[in-house]
Amino acid sequence: MQRIVGVDTARGLAVLGMFVAHLGMERHVGVFTPTGWFFLADGRPSALFATLAGTGLAFMTRRAYPDDIDALRTARGRVVKRSLILFVFGYFLMFLGTPVAVILSAYAVLFLMALPFLRAKPLTLVAWAAFTVVTMPQLVLLGRRAVYGSAEPRYDWPPIEELFSGYYPALSWSTYVLVGLAVGRLALSTYRVQFALLAGGSLIALAGYGSSALLLRVLDAPLGSAAHDLLSTEPHADTTFEILGNLGVALGVLGLCLLLTTAVAPLRMLLTPVSATGSMSLSIYSMQIVYIAILGVDAVWNPHSNWPLIWLVVGTFVFATLWQRFLGQGPLERALHAMIPPRSAPSAPLHASGVSTPANGAPTGPWSAPRPTPSSAGAQYPPVRPMAALPTPLPSTALPEPASTALPELASTALPEPASSPYGAYPAAPPPR
Repeated sequence: MQRIVGVDTARGLAVLGMFVAHLGMERHVGVFTPTGWFFLADGRPSALFATLAGTGLAFMTRRAYPDDIDALRTARGRVVKRSLILFVFGYFLMFLGTPVAVILSAYAVLFLMALPFLRAKPLTLVAWAAFTVVTMPQLVLLGRRAVYGSAEPRYDWPPIEELFSGYYPALSWSTYVLVGLAVGRLALSTYRVQFALLAGGSLIALAGYGSSALLLRVLDAPLGSAAHDLLSTEPHADTTFEILGNLGVALGVLGLCLLLTTAVAPLRMLLTPVSATGSMSLSIYSMQIVYIAILGVDAVWNPHSNWPLIWLVVGTFVFATLWQRFLGQGPLERALHAMIPPRSAPSAPLHASGVSTPANGAPTGPWSAPRPTPSSAGAQYPPVRPMAALPTPLPSTALPEPASTALPELASTALPEPASSPYGAYPAAPPPR
């Protein structure tokens, strides 16, 4: 399937936002100063990342949606395998000892929680998301206060951390995935959907952040109280209001990226380093964790400058752009694809020419389509569809014979015998398997 550049661009911005959240040193005050905007990268990039996880899940299961039961069963099996691999790999990155709260294990749990919703329509998904955003944050935050004495996130044994106590509690964060899954079912290439995401996301963000600020002012809830824990929009507060605000930002960013990359072709080219980063987000995110492990803990807690951040961004842009240009799919994305290969049976839809879409991660294009030949010894050609019965001929009617016209006799010229076709006769159709 052709990648959607706007989605990759939004995912790239999410990864870059995580870079800023982990390594950025805020030196200025004010949104429009060189580093005064860094506060925007606290909590929101990971929410955008989770929302786009749902969108990616919709892309992964698009061929099975909504009623292809066999294809859906296969897709669910692939999602389960992917989740298990991401879960284990996430803990491997945690064991590097960085102060970063690695999102991959929670990402894996969110994928598993989305499995029952793969056949749901967008409106049904939005309804479930509304239910979770109203109920789950209260359950998680009050449950933390009852169990731990505080609503602050903390590390715990898996899967308690991924579901309940961690920085990305899947019980609450499932809202992002469900909305992202609903968005992935829409026609993202149309301006109507793009404008709706931008406008709707802005309104949702305003409602979430604005309601929190108003209620905190009216109630004058002290810091640490249950009311403050349930109303705050501080990064990773995971309240209903923070989730709504972050979700609105995520939808607005996605709509804007889709709109700009669709309507402004030069800007689409200028954003290539960002979209290339988003196309291999697993690889880039993991390399960032390794980079921080090499720099040490002080690079996160006590940064002395923004040069580590600058070098990380520049190196990421160069690496991602060149890798995508010459090799296509990112390195860890290739490894994940190799561990979860697609079905070998010819169940994928074919183009009119009979050539299937390549899924090996190589750069795609009209010049790269493989020839429709058997991939291995003993492979069978697909059965030939029987021809429709010819209509019964009409009764013959004798026509008057035309008057003969004498023509001069032409000299007989022998034509060369046509060469036999190099392809030979079409092979007989085998019985269906």
